Formats: sequence, C-alpha cells, structure tokens
Amino acid sequence: MAEAEVHDKVCTPAEAIRAHVHEGTRLRSSGIGLRKPFAFIYEVLRRRTPHLTFILSGWTEDADMLLGTGQLDRLEGSYLGLEALGLANNYRRAMEKAIPKRPEIEEYSNFGMTMRFMAASMGLPFMPIRSHLGSDLLRVESFRHPKAVVLDDPFGSGAKVALLPACPADVALIHAQRADRDGNVQVWGQLGDDLWGTLAGTTILASVEEIVDSDVIRRDPNRTLLPAFRVAAICPTPFGAHPYQCQGYYDLDIPFRRMYADRARTREGFLAFMDEWVYGVDGHDAYLRKLGTERLGGLRAKPILSDPVSYGY
Repeated sequence: MAEAEVHDKVCTPAEAIRAHVHEGTRLRSSGIGLRKPFAFIYEVLRRRTPHLTFILSGWTEDADMLLGTGQLDRLEGSYLGLEALGLANNYRRAMEKAIPKRPEIEEYSNFGMTMRFMAASMGLPFMPIRSHLGSDLLRVESFRHPKAVVLDDPFGSGAKVALLPACPADVALIHAQRADRDGNVQVWGQLGDDLWGTLAGTTILASVEEIVDSDVIRRDPNRTLLPAFRVAAICPTPFGAHPYQCQGYYDLDIPFRRMYADRARTREGFLAFMDEWVYGVDGHDAYLRKLGTERLGGLRAKPILSDPVSYGY
C-alpha cells in the first residue's frame, strides 16, 4: 500500500460516516457493555440517515436514540434496554405507539447472533447451533423467512441442529484502544462479539483512543483484533465511547447515562436531549468541550499495568 493510501485511512468520525453510511445501510455497531462507538453513532444521528437496519447482539442508548429519531426500519439482535437504568423508552414508544414509527425486529439470542456473525465473517451462508432448539426464537418470525431451519444431523448421530442464516453488514463500527496509521486495530479487555461481528462488515470503520507507531503494534501482536487490510477508516477519537467506558482509558459515565434515561422517559425530554447533546454540538471535539475537562478528567482510568511477557526468540 502506498504512503498516501495509508494516510488516507486517517479521518474524523464525521468524514468516515459521511463517506460510508447512506440511506438503507445495514449498520453493525459493537461493544456489549463497553467501548460502544458513540462518536460514530452521534454522527449517524446528526446526518439523520434514514431507513437503516441496525445489527447487534445487545443494544442500549445507541438503538434507543436511532429509534427515537425514526432512522431505523429494522433491527436484528437480542437485548434492547438501558441495563441497570431501566427500560429503553424510545423503544417502547416505537413498538407500542409507533412513535415516531414502528420498526421490524428479528430476534435471536446473544449466542445465536454471534454465530450468525461468525458465519458472515467466514463467508458461510449459515451456522449450525443447538442452543435455539425448543425456543420460541425459532418459531416467531418477522421479516426473515425462514428465520432458521431445523434438520437432523446428516452424519447419523440422531441429533437435531438449527441452521441460522449468516448476518452480514454493509458497514461495521467499532471503538478500540489504539491502532497504527495502516489500520491495524488493537483491543483489550472484554470483547463480547466484537471480533466476529466486526469482521462481518463489508466496510469497517474504527475509532480509537490513540494512533501509535506500527512498532508498538508489532511488539504486542496478540492484541490486534483487526488487520489493516480489513479496515477502511481510522478515526483518532479520545473518549469516543463516552458515556461508556474504554478499559485502560476511562470509566463509565453513570450520571450521564442516568440523565439520558430520565430525560428519555418522555418524547419531549428525549428531543430536548438530542437538541442539546447531538444536534447542538458540531462534532466530537465540541461534544468533549461541552462535557468539560473536569468531568472527563474524573473518568480517566488509573494505570494498572499487566505483567510483562517476552516475545523474544
């Protein structure tokens, strides 16, 4: 890859979303419980990109906001809620009252979604599993027909398996700790379904806390989740997962998440939140300035280093 091509991968979240996320995109997010790519999500919201399909094993504020703005036509996944903070109220309004509209939803388990992502990332049309057998998840369909196929083991064991369809994405978003300018992305801490889910994307956009020299990446290769040739854009985005945490960099902003949960209880409160925190700030840098250095400084993680290992021969 030529030097100019390498450097062209480095851009802002706004530039990456503008170039790759369009009307009708099948959009995969990441981060089950941490490292959610909120800088990217906010840009999708600011652009008001319509008719999206949103794909993830477990959604929280990300899907709730996109449901509240009416940008989602379909969801494929499992859990959708605000975890310890309660229900996702835009989700409830959308499903119960079609406010602003009712999406189609196809539900699988967390494990089932991960296996679907694995199939897509490997170029397979389906993945056989057993965990859905006996569950209504196989019976209740929305827009996938068939949602799954149950058959006998063709090798004669007598066992039944459920074949789940692959779940590819047009664009997969991820927030990670670091990457080099080539696009080798490193992650540590809990991974959830980020490996298979991100590789299920035809185009991968990565926001990172920092860009480091390639020598740093090569000195600790086991942390490289995504190779450069699979990554279309690298966006240096400090606090790019806020209000979620990024291990080694900052903690969860619980008061901010609680504030969102409280305001989103009403349609008017949600719209006011969007005007203040999404539409009312011009990009990620402005968002950080609004949060303030004192608040962000209070979230920063204390350094706790892992034990050193030798990679020598």
